[in-house]
Amino acid sequence: MKLKHLNLPPNNHGEGLIWIEKTNELAWVDVFEDPGVRVLNLNSKELKTISVSGPITSIAPHLSGGFVAGMNGGFYLISYYNDPVHLASPKGMHENELLNDGRCDSRGRYLCSSMDMGMKNEIGKIYQVSSDGKIKILDENFIVGNGIVFSPQEDIVYISDSRKDIIWKYDYNILNGAISNKRLFFSTAELRGRPDGAAIDAHGNYWSCLFDGGSVVCIDHITEQICKKIPLPVTYPTMCTFGSQKLDCLYVTTSKRLLSELELREQPMAGKILEISNLGVVG
Repeated sequence: MKLKHLNLPPNNHGEGLIWIEKTNELAWVDVFEDPGVRVLNLNSKELKTISVSGPITSIAPHLSGGFVAGMNGGFYLISYYNDPVHLASPKGMHENELLNDGRCDSRGRYLCSSMDMGMKNEIGKIYQVSSDGKIKILDENFIVGNGIVFSPQEDIVYISDSRKDIIWKYDYNILNGAISNKRLFFSTAELRGRPDGAAIDAHGNYWSCLFDGGSVVCIDHITEQICKKIPLPVTYPTMCTFGSQKLDCLYVTTSKRLLSELELREQPMAGKILEISNLGVVG
């Protein structure tokens, strides 16, 4: 295994990391300070930025170019050359409710969790936005909905609640986008850190960033036990995705937002994008 950081400016709070196969690009968001989308071409090493006006928490590539993003209490189409276009907003969002982690399935449905900004109350939901802009609520009573990822066959979807230290597992119907049979997949209560963003590998195993835990763990989808743990040189990993042309690198966004000046000096990779290679597994 080999770990390094990409030679890029650090993020304040990097999140929402995805890999775009068509262009061999990594894309992620910096949520709060100077919010926007960052896009790195892994071939040319060119870094582009799309600045936005408010907190942006997750993105998915759009067929017309640009991205669908969860931000400012709604879903927007954002691009390099035009102002954000509002697509849809959930009705009746709580005043302390913030859209959070999101993933798109192969049929173009965008699943996006929400959270309580005070991280105490069960006001978070799982929203599903269809290609025509209609929004459904798939589940409720989350404190910090997070860690959304689909199994390789898209018959399972995993969703975590960071504050409850729980990763849930649901059956997923790719034909109509319905979820069912919610059950416990894994609890991080006995671990250091809380389950944040996640990725899935080709075997169907679940990779979870442990926020405030300084590591990424791989949870076997059959035994539902940790089969690999990777210590990181940062306290706050936030999101991970498999990428590169062979899908054999795990990329990780990180945060420096909560670190003291002393901790920032001790963790020079905080806020950076980490690249982990030679894992012996592909996404």
